[in-house]
Amino acid sequence: MFYLGIDIGKFVNAFCLLDSSNSEKDIFQLPNTKDGFLKLIERLNELVPESKYVDLTVGMEATGHYFLNIYEFLLSCGIGSDNIALLNPLQVKSFRNSNLRGSKSDNVDAERIATLLHFGDYNRCNVSTDELMSLRELTRFRADLTANMGNLKRKIIAVVDRIFPEFGKVFSNKFGKTAMSLITDYPTPEEMAELSLDDLTKVIKKISKRGISKEKIESLHSSASNSIGISFGKEAFKFELDFLIEQLKMLQRQVDKLKTEINSIVSGFNSPIFTIPGIGENTGPAILAEIGNISNFSSSAKIIAFAGLDPKLRESGNYQGRTPISKRGSKYLRNAIWYSALTAVRVEPSFKEAYQRRRDQGKSHRYAITASANKLTKVIYHILKNNCSFDPELV
Repeated sequence: MFYLGIDIGKFVNAFCLLDSSNSEKDIFQLPNTKDGFLKLIERLNELVPESKYVDLTVGMEATGHYFLNIYEFLLSCGIGSDNIALLNPLQVKSFRNSNLRGSKSDNVDAERIATLLHFGDYNRCNVSTDELMSLRELTRFRADLTANMGNLKRKIIAVVDRIFPEFGKVFSNKFGKTAMSLITDYPTPEEMAELSLDDLTKVIKKISKRGISKEKIESLHSSASNSIGISFGKEAFKFELDFLIEQLKMLQRQVDKLKTEINSIVSGFNSPIFTIPGIGENTGPAILAEIGNISNFSSSAKIIAFAGLDPKLRESGNYQGRTPISKRGSKYLRNAIWYSALTAVRVEPSFKEAYQRRRDQGKSHRYAITASANKLTKVIYHILKNNCSFDPELV
């Protein structure tokens, strides 16, 4: 048997090839280019005949995105996916730290990975390909854009609170169509106050299909006429607000396009996961993308750990601290399951009952939702593993 450890770098990869006796080592570096990849195969063929690729195990950390290039290249060269171990970076770090001297270099890391492969005590990470990879990339991108939208909204609120602080008190949804149109066209209270009450009513009626109450319009007009918003630097704030709103609208258009593309991919899966209460068109695709092939998980506990929803025990001797979740794993999966649980406890009686029972025991809202998220993960595992629809008896 041969074991090839690879330490992935942006520009240079480090390699260490061990044999089964752990006596022969070949450590070298090659550029992270097509030419470097080809030289790697030449080097392997000198030491490991091509017919012996079945006796070769390749290991690398599944971190960042650089590993994907060499991973795909090795597959194209006839090295089977079962012979390529994508290692959990945390496990590699733990094994690396077992060296008391604490030495650290690319070559040392490659040797550590090869040694870990030789020991055989490691866990594999899974890599998605084709449609699953596309789905994972798009759902993660959407999650990042949505987070950016949240940051923009907070910045918009901060600007509006300075120049027109009363505006947010009138509209409970500060980013609804009516509120956004008004603050775009009339960003300062002075500009809005220049309109008569009748003119402001006509403007709002053109914007809002459902309309808003007469009392709210009167409150808005009165607030604009008597605002305590700051006047110095107002033109700069208007300029900033205009740019922020423009960015927010652009991101919203991009998120809408992503949603269409994601739904197109997901429709081909025909997954029963959407029969589970609380899982919708935003969280469902993210959960499917992060879990990938359900056969890669032998139990629901493995998915709970992968999502970082497993408890992190803190105790020593007589001391017993809080037990938070580990948050080690896919934050995208964790967030999707957690927000699905938030909805599930509202719409599904069995989840709602379990949630309320914990609240009655004096547990916090966050604790009860996290417990519901763990239960929901077990339901997800059962549904995907058995390809069946949701049954309340599962909760």
